[in-house]
Amino acid sequence: MYTLDAIKTNLARVIGEKAESKVEASEIAVPPKADMGDLSLACFRLAKEKGLNPNEMAKKLAATFNHQDPTIKSVSATGPYLNFTLSNEGLAERVVKDIETKGEKYGSQEIGQGKQVMLEFANANTHKEFHVGHLRNILLGLSMDRILNFSGWKSIPVSYVNDLGAHVAKCLWLFVRQHAKAVPQKKIKASKKFPESQLDESAWAANVLKNLTGPGVRKMIDSIPMPERTGGYLGRLYVESTKLLDENEDWKAEVSYVLQKLEAHDPAWTLLWQETRRWSILELNHLLEDFGGTVERQYFESELIDQSKDVVDELMEKGIAIESRGAIIVDLDAYPDPEIQKQKLGVFMIRKSDGTLIYAAKDIPLAELKFLEYPDQVLSIIVVDSRQSLYFKQLFATLKLMGYTKPFKHLAYEFVTLPEGAMSSRKGNVILLKDLMTAAEEAARKEVMERHGTEWNEGKVQHTAWCIALGGMNFAILRQDPEKVILFDMQKALAFDGDTGPYIQYAATRLQAIMNKAKVAKINFAKGDLTLLKEDAEKRLALCLAQFPNVCAKAAEAFRPSLIAQWLLEAAACTNEFYRDVQVMDAPDDIKKARLRFIAAARTALAAGLWCLGIPVPDAM
Repeated sequence: MYTLDAIKTNLARVIGEKAESKVEASEIAVPPKADMGDLSLACFRLAKEKGLNPNEMAKKLAATFNHQDPTIKSVSATGPYLNFTLSNEGLAERVVKDIETKGEKYGSQEIGQGKQVMLEFANANTHKEFHVGHLRNILLGLSMDRILNFSGWKSIPVSYVNDLGAHVAKCLWLFVRQHAKAVPQKKIKASKKFPESQLDESAWAANVLKNLTGPGVRKMIDSIPMPERTGGYLGRLYVESTKLLDENEDWKAEVSYVLQKLEAHDPAWTLLWQETRRWSILELNHLLEDFGGTVERQYFESELIDQSKDVVDELMEKGIAIESRGAIIVDLDAYPDPEIQKQKLGVFMIRKSDGTLIYAAKDIPLAELKFLEYPDQVLSIIVVDSRQSLYFKQLFATLKLMGYTKPFKHLAYEFVTLPEGAMSSRKGNVILLKDLMTAAEEAARKEVMERHGTEWNEGKVQHTAWCIALGGMNFAILRQDPEKVILFDMQKALAFDGDTGPYIQYAATRLQAIMNKAKVAKINFAKGDLTLLKEDAEKRLALCLAQFPNVCAKAAEAFRPSLIAQWLLEAAACTNEFYRDVQVMDAPDDIKKARLRFIAAARTALAAGLWCLGIPVPDAM
C-alpha cells in the first residue's frame, strides 16, 4: 500500500471509531482550500447519520481526535471539514521509500487484476492523409493503453481501418487517370473509327480505366518513384479527386464504375487496391511508432464485408430487426428492456432501402470477431469522436439484444481545431500530421540550438529536439478533458513556460542536472537521512508525489489522461519551488545527501507521469 493510502486508511479507521460509523479511506481527500490542511474529511454524511450539523460534527471529531500516526502533525475543523496537517519529515521519508521501492513503476497498481480490456483507436481511413484531427484519437488511445496497463489491466490495443468505400474509389479513379500514360498503347492503323494512330491522353485514360489489367496496374505502380509511394500521396489524390468531381458531374459515373469493380473483387482493381492500401497501412503503423506505441491487432472493413451480409439475415431471423419501407431497421424504442427504453434511442438503421449496407452492418460482425478472438475481455472501449455518440449507444443496445452481456464503452472526444478554423480532409484544409511533427521538431531544434548549439553535438541536439517536440504535442492534446474542444497552437505548445509539456520536462531535467553535478563531485547520496527533510517546500513536493498513485488510479477509472497531466503541472510547480527555495549542493553534507536522494525520487515520479502520456524525458534542455 502506498503512503497516502496507508495514511488515509488509518485516519478512516480512527475517525470511524470516534464517530461510531463506517468511514472509507476514499472519503478523505485534499481539502478545497490549501490553508485548511493537507487532507480533510467532509462531515456531511456522518452529521446526517448522527442528526448533527456538519460544522458541529467536524468540531466534535477534532476535539476528541487522538492520533498515533507520526505522519500527522495536527487536526482541526473548518466549517464542515475535519482537516489534517501532515508532518514534514515523516511524510518525505515514507514517500521517497515508496518511489525507491517501485522505481519507474511508481504509481502502478493492481486494480485491474490482469483482466483484459480491449481498446480500439487509430481508426483511420486508408487512401487519405493523416492530419492534426487524427492526433487526438491516436494520443488518447496510446495514453489510455499505458494508463490501463499501469493500473493492472491487460489492455489490448487494436484499430479498425476503413479500407473500402467511396473515398477509395475516388482516389483510385484519379490514380488511374493520372498514370494511364504509363501503360503503352498499341499503335493501330488509322481508319474512320480511329482517325488517329493513338488515343489522346484523356481518351486513353478512360480506356485503361474501363479495361484495367494486372500488367497495366504494375506498369502504373512502377512509374511512381519509391519515395512517392506513400499514404500521403494517396491522400493528395483523394483531395484533388473530390475537387475535380465537384467540377465535373460526368466523371462521377466513372467513380461509380470503379466502386462496383472493387466491390465485385475484380482482379486488376483488387491488385491496385491492395498495393495502395499497403502504403497507407505502413504509414499509419510508422505514425504509431513515432508516438511510442503500436496495436496488437488491426481489423479492416474489407474483412467484414461477407459477414455483414449475414448480420442482416441473423437480425431478421431473431426478430430484432424489421423491414420498413424497404430498409432494415432496429426499432430500439419498441423493446421492453428498461435500460434501452430509458435512453430513447429511436430507430437504428442496418441497411438502406436501396440495399446499401451501412456502418452498423459491419460494426456488429466486428464486435463478434473481437469477442471470438479475445473471449476473456471484460470491457470493449472504442475511441471515436463525439459526433458518433448516438450511433454507438444504438450499436451497444443492439448488441445487448443479440445476447452480448459484457459492457462496451464509447470513449468520446471533441475536435482539434486550428487558429484558422475547423479542418476537413475532403476540402484539403488540414495541417498534415507529418508536417506538424516536422515543424514541431524544427521549432524545438531552433530553441535547443540557441541554448546549446556551441556545446552539444548533432546527435544530442536532434534527440533533445525530438523529445521536446513530442512533449509539446502530446501534452497540448492530453491535458484537455476529452469532451472539450482543443484549439491547437504549436507555438504555445512548445513553450518552456506555462502549462506545457516542455515546462514539465524542464523541471525533470533540472533535477537531473543537480544529480549529475553530485555524481561529478562523487557524492554518495544513496543513504541520505530522509528525516532531515523539514522544509515547507520539501513537504509540499513530497505530498504532491504521494498523490500520484491515486491520480493514476482515477485516470484509469475515468479514462482521463488529463488528470495525470494536471498532476504533472502541480508536481513541476512544486519541483521548481523546491529548486528556488532549497539549497542542495551548498547545504551541510548530511542534508545535502538527503536532498539529493529526495530529488532523485522526485525525478523518477515525474518521469513515470510523463511516460503515462507518452512523453520522453531528455537528459538536458
